[in-house]
Amino acid sequence: MPATLRIALTADLHWGSHADGDEATRDLLAFLDADPPDVLVLGGDVGASSRFGECLGLFANLPGRKAVIAGNHDIWVTEDDPRGDSLEVYRAYLPRVCAEHGFHYLDQGPLVLPEAGLALAGSINWYDYSWSIEALRRQVPDWDSRVKNKLFSRGRHNDGRFVRWPLDDAGFTAAVVAALEGDLRQALAGGGPVIVVTHHPPFYGLSFPREAPPASLDSLLWDAFAGNRALEELLGRHADHIPFTFCGHTHRARENRLGTIRGYNIGGDYHFKRLLVLDWPGGTVTGQTFGDTGGAVMG
Repeated sequence: MPATLRIALTADLHWGSHADGDEATRDLLAFLDADPPDVLVLGGDVGASSRFGECLGLFANLPGRKAVIAGNHDIWVTEDDPRGDSLEVYRAYLPRVCAEHGFHYLDQGPLVLPEAGLALAGSINWYDYSWSIEALRRQVPDWDSRVKNKLFSRGRHNDGRFVRWPLDDAGFTAAVVAALEGDLRQALAGGGPVIVVTHHPPFYGLSFPREAPPASLDSLLWDAFAGNRALEELLGRHADHIPFTFCGHTHRARENRLGTIRGYNIGGDYHFKRLLVLDWPGGTVTGQTFGDTGGAVMG
């Protein structure tokens, strides 16, 4: 009989970015130390620059298997960054740091859990504007310049300032979706189900919660920079073998479905943190919040 597992998932720790958030991360770690899970997964935006490794180091004494995916903040670089450009950070620096700290880097291959007949596959995921491109073209005369330069009505998306590489968003999106498809095929060859973890939401229903379709410039741009249709289509093709997806990025806790797939956005923020625990194969998902949410809407 396959083993049962407790799989703990968190995201958006943003280590070193907010004092209250760092304290909440310590509280989250104490919670895990008191009752360690079988598997821990960090869903991206772990910590920018050297803080990525610092954050992984916090979990050094936690037993069990540990896995991580990259988030957009994790691949931010400065001019003349000694680690290289964002693509080099993603492909070389982050996996090296993960190996040094005993974490499986899901962006470069699935984590197979043979005792449970299960695998985890993951990706930073990315955005190609496809979630709002038609509306932007209809409603925003300078939409092309807006998305290229990531210009909101006030200010600029920080990815436009700190993601530096010889790619465009559509090209990177296509590359990471293709890589995840290969990982899914590899994991599914074992015959068992696969849980998918991404940083940017894997389908639209896990992105920003809204009561009506976006209409303002900024809401359309946030949709443009949140995810992509290609990954939704990939998940749909393999939905019979994907019971769960988990993600972060938006700092909004959500639950939704893509066909038969149960999806969860973990929902941590800079000043507070969230942890989800999946009991496998039972399928129960429970949540825990650490720190003061300050009245944030959790769903």
